Formats: sequence, structure tokens, C-alpha cells
Amino acid sequence: MKSTLTIFLVLLILTPLGCEPQMVDDPIPLATFNDVVINLSLPSFSKLRIDGGIYAIDNIGIRGVFVYRVNATTFHAYERNCSYHPNEAGSTINIHSSNLFFQDPSCNSNFNFEEGNPTGGPAWRPLRRYHTDVVGSMLTITSEVIN
Repeated sequence: MKSTLTIFLVLLILTPLGCEPQMVDDPIPLATFNDVVINLSLPSFSKLRIDGGIYAIDNIGIRGVFVYRVNATTFHAYERNCSYHPNEAGSTINIHSSNLFFQDPSCNSNFNFEEGNPTGGPAWRPLRRYHTDVVGSMLTITSEVIN
């Protein structure tokens, strides 16, 4: 009887610990790449001429980068590597079919366009964001991480 009570008390104490969110996972690996300069006046970048426009660049970063236009002078460049278990093979964000947010279909984490913050799923860190600079119609993306 005493051992049953002891086991019950141990389980009672440990149960809340198992329900806490797991705020530990691997960091997104660092990736260096040459600066990318985009001429926003070219037709191929027309999506980046309107606020809320998004353009994918596949050959930089770990898994590519999404460029999001906040306004004419502010652009965010997000790593497509999900911040939750980033070393797993399928850990890549896409634009959700609603076109309202990013989603990693492998873990079902969602991230907002405006800041890359998690809005659903198990991810607890924002998406990695790279430095951007706009001069006239030229947008430069560097591998400098700003978050």
C-alpha cells in the first residue's frame, strides 16, 4: 500500500512537467552567402512592388529565402528553414494555400508574414531573418542575421 502511494505521488509530481512546452531544440544552422542584389524595377520581381508581396529565392540560405515587402522602404528576408527542429529533412516553410501566413507542413508550425513570428504549431522561435537594405529600386540581402 505504501509503495502504491509513493508511486502515485511521484507520478502526480512529474505529470505537470511533461505538459510544459518543450522550449529546447536545435538552432537553425548558420549560412553565409554573397550579397544578393535585386533590381525591383525588373518584371520578374513585380510581386515585390506591392505591400505584402512575397518572392522566393531558392539558391541562398539553408533552404532558400522568402522576401516579404512590408512597404516601399521595408523588406524582410526570411530563411525557409523552419525554426522548429531545423535539422530534419522536411523542415521547410512554404506559403500556406490561403496566402495569409507561412507554414511548415512537416510540423504544422505557422508563422506570420510581418515578423516571421510563430502563430501556431510547436515552433516557439521566429524564423531567421537576414539583413536587407533598399536604395532606390535596388534591394540588397546579406547573410547577416538580425534576429
